[in-house]
Amino acid sequence: MAEQDPMLVGADTPPVEVSPNPDPQVSLPVHQIMLVVNGIHLLENLKLDDLAAKRVHEFAFMMQPLKLQGFTGSSVAPIAVR
Repeated sequence: MAEQDPMLVGADTPPVEVSPNPDPQVSLPVHQIMLVVNGIHLLENLKLDDLAAKRVHEFAFMMQPLKLQGFTGSSVAPIAVR
C-alpha cells in the first residue's frame, strides 16, 4: 500500500495495524512502514459501516486536525462527501 504513495491510510480498527502480529519481534509494523519510513499519516477508529451499507466506494474525504503544537495525534471530525 505504501508503494501507491497515499497521503493518509485509515481503518475502522483501534490501531491501523496487523493484529495479531505474525512476527512477535516487530512492534507495530504498519506504523513503522507507513508513518516512520514513508511519512504516511494514519487515521484510526473511522466509522465506516454507514458508507459500507450504502455501498459508497468513492467520495471526497475532508478532515481538519486540531492545531496543537508538539502533539503526535489529535481527534478529528472526518467527512465523506459523495
